[in-house]
Amino acid sequence: MIYVVIVLCIAEILTMTGVATYSALLPVLRAEWAATNTLAGAISGAFFAGYMAAVPILVSLTDRIAARRVYVGACGALALGSIAFACSPGPLAALLAQALLGAGLAGTYMPGLKELSDRTSGPRQGRAIAFYTSTFGLGSSLSLWMAGALQVQVGWRAAFLAAAAGPILAAALV
Repeated sequence: MIYVVIVLCIAEILTMTGVATYSALLPVLRAEWAATNTLAGAISGAFFAGYMAAVPILVSLTDRIAARRVYVGACGALALGSIAFACSPGPLAALLAQALLGAGLAGTYMPGLKELSDRTSGPRQGRAIAFYTSTFGLGSSLSLWMAGALQVQVGWRAAFLAAAAGPILAAALV
């Protein structure tokens, strides 16, 4: 059981590498695109819109197919969202990439929790779930730190490209 908890917690942290990249790099992107507050907020909000649209579909899907399969597919969406953002020529493409990132998170966080609860039982299940849910904060922190550190060294596009590696590694783990 401990192996399952460790693997899913590490995977959850890795899926988060691109989740806060836009937020961390917002000052740089606003300047590059001469974005208004409204446009910057719309791009940010697209993440949450993608998440909200995907949650009912992807979480319900785990009742019909293994949560692990949904999780791995969503890792692909997260990686593609980061790559799409890195390649975006402007704000509209970035908005769509953010929505894809949001949908990807919807397919990893709750399906990962379901996979964990299906594979653990007894009194240790609550502790396993607590560890898993705490990885959200660790993953968000990693995303913020990684984006800032990479942007300074290699630029914002490379920061988004690097963020795509986390979900790919997470999919391989799961």
